Amino acid sequence: MNKILSIVVPVYNTEKYIKRCLDSIVIDDVIEDIEILIVSDGSKDSAISIAKEYNEKYSKSVIIVEKDNGGHGSTINKGLEIASGKYFRVLDSDDWFNCEDFIEYIKRLKKEDCDLVVTNYSQEHIYNNESIYLKYNNLEDNVLYDFDSMDLSLLNGEYFVMATSTYKTELLRKSNLKLFEKTFYVDMQYNVVAFSLVKSFKYYDLSIYRYFIGRKDQSNNFISLVKNQDNHEKVMIFMIEYYTNNFNKFSQNKKDYYSMIIYYMLFTHYSIYCVYDKNHKSAYQKIKKFDIYLKQKNLYLYNKSNIGIIKANRKTKFIFTKINGKKFNKALTLLNLLRR
Repeated sequence: MNKILSIVVPVYNTEKYIKRCLDSIVIDDVIEDIEILIVSDGSKDSAISIAKEYNEKYSKSVIIVEKDNGGHGSTINKGLEIASGKYFRVLDSDDWFNCEDFIEYIKRLKKEDCDLVVTNYSQEHIYNNESIYLKYNNLEDNVLYDFDSMDLSLLNGEYFVMATSTYKTELLRKSNLKLFEKTFYVDMQYNVVAFSLVKSFKYYDLSIYRYFIGRKDQSNNFISLVKNQDNHEKVMIFMIEYYTNNFNKFSQNKKDYYSMIIYYMLFTHYSIYCVYDKNHKSAYQKIKKFDIYLKQKNLYLYNKSNIGIIKANRKTKFIFTKINGKKFNKALTLLNLLRR
C-alpha cells in the first residue's frame, strides 16, 4: 500500500520524550497511511530501544535508521533520501502531534495534490505551563492558493515554518534540499529551499504540531544564540547567497516573501552581536565584518534591514557594541519611549 505521508522523526538522546511523540502518531485510524522514519543521530540513551518496540508492533509503518552523529539537518537529509510517501514532514522526537486533528489531516491529505499543505501549531512552554497557539488567521480553510498571484498581505507578516509545513516529497527532491550537517538553525534553510518550487498550497485550519519548549539546551534562546553564533552566521550567509543567486528566477511574491524571512533573521543576527554577546571586542569585529559583507553582497537587504538597533549601530559605526551593546540598546529603548 502506498503511503500518503512520510514523517521523519530525528532522535538524539530523547528517551524522556520519544514515547509521547510516537504515541501521538501511531493511531489505528491512520497508521496504514503513514510512514514513520525514526532516524537516530548517534543517540546514546535508550530512545532507540523504545522506538524498536514500535517497529516490532507496526513493522509496515515504522522504520528505524541508525547513523553516526551529524546533527539535525543530517537526519532530515537521510529521511528525505529514503522517504516513500507522497508528502513529507518532520516531527522532532521531543515534540508531538495533536491526535484528534491529525486523523482529519491525514483524511484530507489522501485527497490532496497541491505542492504544500500548511497547518497550525502551538508552543508548549512546559516550564511555566503556558500554551501559545499560532495560526494563519487570514487564510481560508481548504482553499487552493496560487502563491505567485495571491495577495501576500494575507500572511500578515508570517511565513511557513518547518512545524507547519507538509511538502510533496518529489518537490523537495527537485529543490535539491540538502541541509547543513552539525549545524544549528537549519530549519531556516529548510524554510527557504523547500519553498522554492511551491506554486500551489492549501491551509488546513487544523492544530497539528505541539512544539515543546522547556529544555535548557534548546537552540532558540539567546544564550544558545550567542554560543552558536558561528552556526547562525553560516545559515544567515547561506540564505543571503541563495536569495541573491536565485533572485531572477523568483516571482515578485517569492522575492518579497524571502526578503521578509531574511529580514527577521537579520534582526536576530545583529542582536546576537550588538546586544547579547558579552565578549564585546569580538562581537564588534564580527558584526562589522558581516555588515560590510551584507552591503557588498545585497544592497537591497542591507537597506531593508536599516531600522531599529541595526540602524542605530550603523550610525555609530558599532562603537557601542565594542563597549556594551546591551546597555546601549536599553538606552535607545528608553530614549524612544521618552520621544513618544
